[in-house]
Amino acid sequence: MNTHEKLSLIDRYEQAIDPLIDFAKRLPAGVVDFRPMDRSDAWTIREHAIHMLDAESFGYGRIRLAVAQPGSRVFAWEEEIWQKAARYETADAIGSLETARGLRKPAAAMLRAIAEEDWAAFFIDHPARGRMELAQVVETYIGHAKSHLDYFGQNLAAYEKTKG
Repeated sequence: MNTHEKLSLIDRYEQAIDPLIDFAKRLPAGVVDFRPMDRSDAWTIREHAIHMLDAESFGYGRIRLAVAQPGSRVFAWEEEIWQKAARYETADAIGSLETARGLRKPAAAMLRAIAEEDWAAFFIDHPARGRMELAQVVETYIGHAKSHLDYFGQNLAAYEKTKG
């Protein structure tokens, strides 16, 4: 991956949460806590938003760990356990998303500072995925934001169906 490609990747990473925030800010009252009934394991938009903050805190640490201490082993977290035990229903959805976006800024600044270096030297050891090089970690968190934007849209569509 050349420097230009890395800088493009960093920009996509840094901006990936913006659509989630924009979407959440435009939601009608009540939608953020609506739970689709078509799946027993469905989360509310609030729960997805809080999950994003938890995931971003891990992502921030993993990106920085890959650079500061390459090869370090990270832990895999149990998302469903966190969703219940951490009382996701009590947190502010938009505030959590904005905090998640805030975590990406210093990570992106560090990534830009090393854009000309060989990123293959920066990696983590994930218990389920094995060796994850820095670019792969960054791509994972870009995709993660996009997948939750899809969930937001699915929840809104399910909510609108109930309102006829």
